[in-house]
Amino acid sequence: MIIGRSQTLEIQSNEEVRGVTFKGLGMLYVLRATSKDQIDVYHINVADAVITDTFDYFSTDVDNFWDIASSTTSCFIYVSDHVERDICQVAKGYETIAFGLNCEPRGLSMLRNGMLLVTCRYPSKLVVLDYDAERMSETSLDATIEYPWHAVQLSTGDYAVCHGSGPYSLHRVCIVARSGRIVKSFGSTSGQARNELNVPCHLAVDEHDFIFVADCLNQRVTLLTPTLNFVYHVVEHMRSRPQRLYLEQSRKRLYVGMKDGDVIVIQM
Repeated sequence: MIIGRSQTLEIQSNEEVRGVTFKGLGMLYVLRATSKDQIDVYHINVADAVITDTFDYFSTDVDNFWDIASSTTSCFIYVSDHVERDICQVAKGYETIAFGLNCEPRGLSMLRNGMLLVTCRYPSKLVVLDYDAERMSETSLDATIEYPWHAVQLSTGDYAVCHGSGPYSLHRVCIVARSGRIVKSFGSTSGQARNELNVPCHLAVDEHDFIFVADCLNQRVTLLTPTLNFVYHVVEHMRSRPQRLYLEQSRKRLYVGMKDGDVIVIQM
């Protein structure tokens, strides 16, 4: 279990964060919602972050792009386009290829084998894509998992899935077997109590399967055990909504991308 935490760095911007990932040695990629969906690239040192590049996407629509993930086994970065229902594969030179899906892709994460896990709506399912965005498998989600946002894979092979939006749906983190069966859940209807969530929109997982949850409308980040017991709020009473998480395992740093555009870095 990771214990102890302190904020070590803050990357400031006024452009909403849609995704955070790492690529290479100390290179942070931040997907932003701008007049053209944009990736900012930062070199992360011990105490500061220096922007080194900006990549404007081919789309002129502000809200097309939803999340970003980087391959650990190739040079590719992947971006989900929930409007066009595409996964965009971005190469090292920023050449982009779009692959169509028959669902609305939202959150992205990398599996331990280097493949891409896509959390989809309409219908709600998890899709695994290989290195060239070829579909390898699908897992249909239980009907009670409405408005899925993001999923990560655990060391058991099961998935942690966060979902929920609005007053009439459940707001939970669920452990989901590869068959789609719900094994365990945390949360219920939306709320502010310790055992409640309000739009849990993004996850990160450490090497021991402890799960970090971006509890968006409660403006806090919550840590859960592998069996979905509450541990503590990593950070709470935030000035803006936490929308994206990335855990840099080697340095035990949690990156929290916020709606106001800032990225805070928490040393665990």
